[in-house]
Amino acid sequence: MRLTGLLSLCVLAFALLTSTFPSAFAQTAPPTKGSKEDQEKLQKALEGKALKLLDSTLADAQMLKLVENQALFQSVAADLLWTRDEKRARSLFQDAVNSLTLALNSSEPDRGRDNTYWIIAQSRFQTLQTIAGRDAQFALDLLRGSRPVVPEGSDLSYGTHDQELMLEQYIAAQAAEKDPKLALKMAQESLKKGVSLSLLRLLRRLQQKDSEAATHLAGGIVKKIRTEDLATNQEAGLTAIELLRSILQPTRNDLDAPIPGQGNAKVKPLELDDETVRDLAETVVNAAVNALYHNPGALIEVQSLLPELEKRLPGRTAQLRQKLAEVTQTIDPNTRGWMKYEPLMRNGSTDAILTAAADAPPQMRNSLYMMAAGKLMQAGDVDRARQITKDNLSGADRDQMLARIDQLTIANAIKRGKIDEAKEIILRLSSRDAQAGAFAELAAAIMMTQGDSKLALELLDEARKLINSPPANQKQIDALMQVAGAYALVEPARAFELINPLIVQANEMIAAAALLDKFGSGQGLFKRGEMLLQHSFSAANGPYVQHLRKLTSLARADFERTKTAVDGFQRNEIRLMGRLLIAQSVLSDRLGKDKSPNQVFFSVGTSILVSH
Repeated sequence: MRLTGLLSLCVLAFALLTSTFPSAFAQTAPPTKGSKEDQEKLQKALEGKALKLLDSTLADAQMLKLVENQALFQSVAADLLWTRDEKRARSLFQDAVNSLTLALNSSEPDRGRDNTYWIIAQSRFQTLQTIAGRDAQFALDLLRGSRPVVPEGSDLSYGTHDQELMLEQYIAAQAAEKDPKLALKMAQESLKKGVSLSLLRLLRRLQQKDSEAATHLAGGIVKKIRTEDLATNQEAGLTAIELLRSILQPTRNDLDAPIPGQGNAKVKPLELDDETVRDLAETVVNAAVNALYHNPGALIEVQSLLPELEKRLPGRTAQLRQKLAEVTQTIDPNTRGWMKYEPLMRNGSTDAILTAAADAPPQMRNSLYMMAAGKLMQAGDVDRARQITKDNLSGADRDQMLARIDQLTIANAIKRGKIDEAKEIILRLSSRDAQAGAFAELAAAIMMTQGDSKLALELLDEARKLINSPPANQKQIDALMQVAGAYALVEPARAFELINPLIVQANEMIAAAALLDKFGSGQGLFKRGEMLLQHSFSAANGPYVQHLRKLTSLARADFERTKTAVDGFQRNEIRLMGRLLIAQSVLSDRLGKDKSPNQVFFSVGTSILVSH
């Protein structure tokens, strides 16, 4: 087998690991019978098992070689214990931050570009983010008391300052959820040091809780931006553009998005006085005219603001257009194409996009046709979207768009209760793997919305026949995991039957990857013979993040069997991580926080949300 193929299989193995036990994306367990009192007793007993497992896992994790791995266990455990033993949780959080900071300061200055340094820095960053979700002031105190020592003249100094500032302002945004006044105070203190895009997250949250405080902070941000050198401070320049966009084009802004947990309620856009808006617009235009924006994406955003800028600064837009035209000629053709068609793709009608696509250069044509088809799908005109796709797209783009259309059609049929219609569409899908995944999705939707376990099992048995055993490639593993995830909602024992044989295969893949890393040919997922857990999870999270949602009900359905499955992994650090996540699935008060009990995600490529 080629090395690249083996490396890919290693990542798949870790995906299997993370899907085998519960994770941070856990959904509710299958419905249980019995009185409310009986269910409360069962839940209490389950939590007792999970707490015992957490204690033993945390103790064993102290024997791990890597400080970043030890800190990960401390951080997750502290988060789980916060509502049960806050004093112990605070101590664990502090130990995690202190050990990571010590590891950073122990790194040799000339190894600043070594990946290990940045992995530890990222672990500290993520730990402080977790703490901020519990107590923002505590997180800020730990941040300020644990700043890494950066040698004078080191090329780390600039990037470290930016990261620390961004994290400070991120913590302030977290504080806004519970204490808007504290968040405003934190932000004002941090604003003296500089501007980061994290401030825009804070503005959105403040606007939800205290619009007057948000307006006050926005004015302060504008004043600070005007003092920055946008030629060297690209972060401030991007923040200026995004803030101006949120004011001039509020319908495009996240500030107008629904508020999590509050149904369809929306946050009103920021409203600043005309003088402040003009000052911000002048700053953005001056930076663009003087060619201070080196990021093509920033130029695209400035160009999209031209109609509104013409109303605010009519005397400057001619010069701005000329400068944008000059700069546009110096950038690559693909980016130029996006700049030309971006306003049309954002605001144009379907017919206008189709007209432009016919005359567009080849590198833009497919994107325009896909955009038109997407708009039609949103409008509910699935048949026309399908016809445009078949007539104008080819290859992977055509397959991807047709798959999306099929997914939407199946989802619509499920929502209307047209199970036979959904089955007919599934049988027309091009591959057995896609059919299996779609049947699993249909079974899960039926179980969650109708509770018809008999029909769900029939569909899953049909799906199981479509999958090769053992799976031979990534798509087959994806399909198998979808089927196993659906079985977990209906008959958990069948899910284990599918998963357990894969653990043996996963062990072989992980062992091979460790050997490759040892001889310098791996992906850098191991250090001193131990898997970098935080880094490895990040590496697996991209295309495999959907697996983290599949089997999260297994520990609640059968705690001991889930633990036994996890103990089938050969590497100690992976077994410990599995046990930690089992405990998390039972004890966490954050899982499924913003989800309705009657929502479930299953994917055939792109997730379809089925709600009742």
